[in-house]
Amino acid sequence: MQRGFLWALLVPSLLLCASNLFEENQPQVQINSCMERIEIKNSQTPVDLFKSSAQCIEEEKYPQAVELYLIATAYGYYDGARVVDKSTRQVLDTLKTEIFGPLNATKRNQFAEVLRAKLDDMKSSCNFLEKLGKPTYYPKYMVQNGVTRGDGLILNYDAKAIWADTRFSYLRCP
Repeated sequence: MQRGFLWALLVPSLLLCASNLFEENQPQVQINSCMERIEIKNSQTPVDLFKSSAQCIEEEKYPQAVELYLIATAYGYYDGARVVDKSTRQVLDTLKTEIFGPLNATKRNQFAEVLRAKLDDMKSSCNFLEKLGKPTYYPKYMVQNGVTRGDGLILNYDAKAIWADTRFSYLRCP
């Protein structure tokens, strides 16, 4: 009797642990809306953020599209610095082409104008990115195309230094 009771307690726990082993292989969050700033999380990959940015462009919400785009590129830069196979950095350009390429050219041009203006005053975006924090996800979108052993990340990479480099060197935050 006790043995059956123990199995009844253990089986759900074992199943939960087993499902967590494959959590990184689950599909990314499906983004099909133009996210507001308060909806953005540091668990969202550049894939998620680019898709949301593209949706904002479709809806002609260019400032939101730019914010999402900047975060996506910053997270992509961070991911590129922490992966072993540096050739996988090209995936960001591929994603941009796949996600933004099909958009109406006039809307893409209007987005580009807003982006250029934003690059002249990054203070608000930099403050938001600092509060949002470095990515918390595993960069499967980047690692899956590389030639690596193990998890594809640089062993004991300096997350703090890479994050600082992302904000200050890449985005040129004040």
